[in-house]
This record gives sequence, structure tokens and C-alpha cells, in this order.
Amino acid sequence: MGPRRWPVIVAIISVLLAGALVAAWNISLPYYAFSPGPVGDAIEAVTISEQETFVPDEELLMLTVASQTVNPIEAVLAAFDPSVDLVSRAAIRQPDESDEDFVTRNQASMDVSKETAITLALRTLGFEVTTRSDGVAIVEVLPGTPAFAVLEVNDIITAVEGSPVELPGAIGPILADNAPGEVVTIELQRDGVARSVEVVLAAREDDPSSPIIGISAEALNPTFEFPFPIDIDAGLIGGPSAGMMYTLAVIEVLTTGELASGRVVAGTGTIDEDGNVGPIGGIRQKVVAAEAAGAEVMLVPAANYDEALTAPRNGMELIPVATLDEALAALEALPG
Repeated sequence: MGPRRWPVIVAIISVLLAGALVAAWNISLPYYAFSPGPVGDAIEAVTISEQETFVPDEELLMLTVASQTVNPIEAVLAAFDPSVDLVSRAAIRQPDESDEDFVTRNQASMDVSKETAITLALRTLGFEVTTRSDGVAIVEVLPGTPAFAVLEVNDIITAVEGSPVELPGAIGPILADNAPGEVVTIELQRDGVARSVEVVLAAREDDPSSPIIGISAEALNPTFEFPFPIDIDAGLIGGPSAGMMYTLAVIEVLTTGELASGRVVAGTGTIDEDGNVGPIGGIRQKVVAAEAAGAEVMLVPAANYDEALTAPRNGMELIPVATLDEALAALEALPG
């Protein structure tokens, strides 16, 4: 091969490589890159009027995750960043869900989370909160449970054993005197038609003596009547993962003293009306964001704790919590 051909060959290879890079850059993979997102003080998001409040000398940081679709080049780069994870699109988006519907769904989830946080915080402090809804909508029926053959997603439960239910948390107390294997009667609406069905109770996986129906559910069109004006400004953030921190923030603002002894504490986790702290997505990214924001301690949902330990961090302490009571006890135990 003559020396004059090398420039031509190099030029051809360069053009091919450039074309391949351009093509790869314009290919969208079915994955999202999760990276550490903005951090905010949950206390500053709480607004209360017509009631005495107290300004604490501490911060309760709520955490977010930044997500974006990726092309093959970005996916390769993400693999070399320990603070970034690739997450399947199917794990966070519903089939054929538009961007607008995705945002709307997450905003609705945040709205319910805020009202649940306020309700739980006020009730923890002894205030009365009236809640109403159009029933309890089933969002998942657990495979392997007797309910799987009887109940359906989008069924709206209106009563269990003759007792009306408006919130998912009302079901547990109704079943308290039952045992796994027993049959209960559930009144529901399916496609606008009232039905009465019998369901054999299953056993809780972590407590075989406790009965469950075997569903995941949420209140349908819930409304909350608070004893005084109170609001949480979440901005453009969606999803339910700040629920625990918003609950703590409301309690902090309405009580004297400081829950965390003046420390900078971060945390994440969903919350339900019974005070249970649930797992969230992007825990590794939130650990990174919390430490970068100066948090000395981070409250982590117990279900996410093992994964949180794999996140790159220096000296920030991680504390697993499964309930609001555990979170409050963890804060109280912090040295001043």
C-alpha cells in the first residue's frame, strides 16, 4: 500500500467513526440515568397560619433524584460514574405513558403525600383531622393470595365486614380480630356497579399470624380538613418520597425545641397514614446528594438500607427507619 493511500484511509475511517457517533447519539435507549438531584430544607417548605409556630436552628433536608433518558454514549459514560445508575424505563413509567401523563401522575402522588404527611404530623401532636374520600382504590393485587382470583385493579372498596372505609389505613384495624384463612366480606364498586365479594385472608410475609387482604391501595379523591391553615410548597417536585421528611418538618415547626438537636439531617421515604416509612427509588443518588449538601446524618427507609450502604460516601451516618416513631427516636438520640 502506497504512502499516499494512508490519508485517504484515515479520512474514511474518521468519517465512519463520526457517523457512528452521530447515529449513537441519536438513539434513545429504554433506560433513565439517575443522578443526585436538588436538595431542599423541608422546614422552609411548611407554611402555617393562625397557629403558634417555632423556628428551629436546624435543617431537615429532603432529597431528590435527577433523571434523564440516555443514548448509548451516555450509557457508557454513566457506567464509569459511581453516583449514577441506569434504571429501566419500565420500572418508572407505565406502558405507553406520555410525558404529560407521567408528570401529572407524579404530581398527584406528591399532593397525596403532602396531605398524608400533614395529617399524620397533626394527629401525632394531638390535633384532630377529618379525612374523607370516595373509597379505597386497588392499585395492585398480590399474586399468590386468595384475593388475586377475586379482586381486580381499579376496584373501589367502600366497606369491609360492614364497616365503611375511606382510607387504606382503616382496613387493618377492621381485620385485627381476624386470622389468616378466615373469610371477610368486601363491598366494592367495579366499573360503576356495586358488588359484594368474599375474600379469604392471607398471612403477612413478615408476621404469619397477621391477616392481610393482599392488595396495595390508595384513597380515591381524598380530602382533608385541617384545624388551621397549613400547606407544604413542594415546587415542581413530584412523587411520594419526601413524605417522611415533610411529616417531621411539620412536627418540628409546631413544637418547641429541636427534633435533631440543631444538626443537619437528611432523609427520604414515603409515609402512610399509619406512620409506616416505605422504600423509594434512587436511594444511592440521594445518599450522595445528602452528603454533598452537608448532612451529618441521613434517615433511610429500612427497606432501602442495604442498597444505601453501597453509595459512595465519606463520614455521613445512615440510620434505617421503618416507622415515624423510629425516625423521631433516631433524631432524639442524636448528640447535641
